[in-house]
Amino acid sequence: MAPPPGVPHPLAIHARYAAMPAFNFLYRLPTLLILLLILPQCAEKGSDDYVQEGHQYTEHQEYAKAESAYLQAIEKDSQNADGYYGLGGIYNYYKKFDQAVEAFKTVLRLDPTHFNAYYSLGYTYELMGKKLDAEKQYRTFKRLKKKMKEILTKNQGPS
Repeated sequence: MAPPPGVPHPLAIHARYAAMPAFNFLYRLPTLLILLLILPQCAEKGSDDYVQEGHQYTEHQEYAKAESAYLQAIEKDSQNADGYYGLGGIYNYYKKFDQAVEAFKTVLRLDPTHFNAYYSLGYTYELMGKKLDAEKQYRTFKRLKKKMKEILTKNQGPS
């Protein structure tokens, strides 16, 4: 539908102003500002992203990169138990057993139900020649794993 006689078509008005550099800039400025505010947040990795990255590096036997990713995860979120757990595994690989023990103990402070951390701590003690400490951790692992299995079975109900 054409505008009434003597009234310019709306597209003609837009084309006239769009040709002006100042109008063009001011017209696009809010869009640019919004994009500049949103894009960095979309691109920024979270702690869990670094943990996943660490797992991938570990699977590809790139242990130095995995260690770096786990450390970045912990730096982003000092309460990320999975970051400490992955780091403990890397420390075991490098035979840094004291650091592995600390990493696994940190996991257990953050999440006392993380039964795999008990197993890994026991394994680390075993590598250090501390059999009694290892056995204690293995017993705790078995007990918690059994409880977790019972809970999951109970929650699933009768089959």
